[in-house]
Amino acid sequence: MIRATLHTAAGNAEITSDTWLNDVLKKGYQAFIFDCDGTLVESANVHFTSFAKAAEDQGYQLDRDWYFARTGLDRRSLFQEFAGECARGFDIEAAAENSISRFVEISDRVMAIPETEALVRQLGLTFPLAVGTNAERQVAEASLRATGLIDCFDHIVAITDNLKPKPSPEIFAKAAEMLGVPRMQNLVIEDSIQGVTAAKAAGLDVIEIKSHT
Repeated sequence: MIRATLHTAAGNAEITSDTWLNDVLKKGYQAFIFDCDGTLVESANVHFTSFAKAAEDQGYQLDRDWYFARTGLDRRSLFQEFAGECARGFDIEAAAENSISRFVEISDRVMAIPETEALVRQLGLTFPLAVGTNAERQVAEASLRATGLIDCFDHIVAITDNLKPKPSPEIFAKAAEMLGVPRMQNLVIEDSIQGVTAAKAAGLDVIEIKSHT
């Protein structure tokens, strides 16, 4: 079961995945935007492997704990921090492209998160759905294909669509625009601080995933 907080303009409410379908239907939302990594799919170890291999190819070691403290960042921002703190002279662009390729190669290891997969499949019967992600389009599509979720979504909005990464509101604002309903009728489902901040800045209600029990 997932524990989460529903953030709305009227206030916050604690919810769980065993009731969240009814919770959101009662609110009257007409479109839904899902983050990908950590929300729809469990991909953290696959991402770490791809990042670590990209660093290793340049002769550097990426510490696991250091990486997992920054998983809400987009790829280039994370590598920029790594270069600044741990690896002077590190080629950020080469590492970014390398890690993308490596992720796609091993994306069959990505797993769907059962509770959000069930929510997607139930909501998708009636409502338009989008993905809004700090990942690159090819990475998001690889994850969604691996988990059989890609056909559930009407739109995928990614950082490679020339949008600023979360916590900027641009990704979620674009997704809401593409879904074609008034912004107040969209709901975001997210797991990162950056994503929740982005959703709020875009004027959208958001479910913040807190923990799995």
